[in-house]
Amino acid sequence: MKSNKKNITIITNLYPLPWEPNRATFNRQQFAQLDDEFDQSILVPIAFPEWFSHRKEIKQTKNLRYVPYFYLPKIGRRFYSVFMFLSLLMHSGWWLFTKKPQIILASWAFPEAVTASWLSKLFSCRFFFKVHGSDINLHGKIPARAQQIVKAAKRASGILSVSKALADEMVAMGIETDKISVIYNGVDHQKFGIQTKAPLNGDYLLYVGNLKRDKGVIELIKGFANIHDNYPELNLVYAGSGVEKKCLLELSKALNIADKVQLLGSVEHHKLPALITHAKALVLPSYNEGVPNVVLEAMACGTPILATKVGGIPEVVDEKICGRLIQPRCEMAVANGLTYLLDQNWNKDKIKAHSKKFTWENNKRQLIELLSVNN
Repeated sequence: MKSNKKNITIITNLYPLPWEPNRATFNRQQFAQLDDEFDQSILVPIAFPEWFSHRKEIKQTKNLRYVPYFYLPKIGRRFYSVFMFLSLLMHSGWWLFTKKPQIILASWAFPEAVTASWLSKLFSCRFFFKVHGSDINLHGKIPARAQQIVKAAKRASGILSVSKALADEMVAMGIETDKISVIYNGVDHQKFGIQTKAPLNGDYLLYVGNLKRDKGVIELIKGFANIHDNYPELNLVYAGSGVEKKCLLELSKALNIADKVQLLGSVEHHKLPALITHAKALVLPSYNEGVPNVVLEAMACGTPILATKVGGIPEVVDEKICGRLIQPRCEMAVANGLTYLLDQNWNKDKIKAHSKKFTWENNKRQLIELLSVNN
């Protein structure tokens, strides 16, 4: 029996991979909601060296394909959208043709949204894109890339922004306000905020995310070292993997806190509720963000938050209820913020109540409304 659902093809680099199953679980959750309304197919571009090294782990399916993306690293970045467009067509052009997409949704502004705008023209279908944070905060500051994003926006039927701050950045770039819908990500409140057994011994502060410098992981360990003597029983736990792992291990030794710092590596998403619930605080001192889902998940668990005043974080974190916001790139701001946070009595029930406005049900309703524009 032929389905009456419309065909939607999603193009995104932010999606779980066979060798990184915990990557971008928020996108997987959001896109899964569309199954009731659309026949969904997903294309995941992967840099060719990474794709090639993991090629034996890749299992292509009818509705999910991992595409090798050919480009020259750090050379001619303005042409990355051309490289992606050609890579997708060479590898999955016939697959796309058989899917007959009626809607193409790109999840990332550059080069995915630019590429998707060209594909939508090729397949004579509607096109939308979603922005997350650094795709606008970084790429949007480079004139050659920003120009391509703005041009793609003119062709788009609608744009999903995960925060008002990002929407304002796009308007400043020259993108029409009416094209943009601010839709906050959601939280599965049936998984986060329930009673769980403590996964670790003792008190700990928790960081969840990539171990990258621009996530503030270095400022975090240095800030923690500054307050350690005042809280000798407190540990610092990093949940995530990344390029700064070695640096963090070396710093923990140099700062004489190696016995107080734990690097758990990548943690499966279903294990995060317990890890977050029993933390003294979630700490995320990023330089750039949209609205990190882990912040919403922490609030759903009733866990106070120390985060930076960047992106959409101030839009979702009420400092009177949920925690403290600080300036980025400053280890003393981290230290002072942690001291403030640890010396307060936070009401878990009030934090949880505040989080109830961020649900996947609300996200689904707003996303389907957006995709129905010009239907």
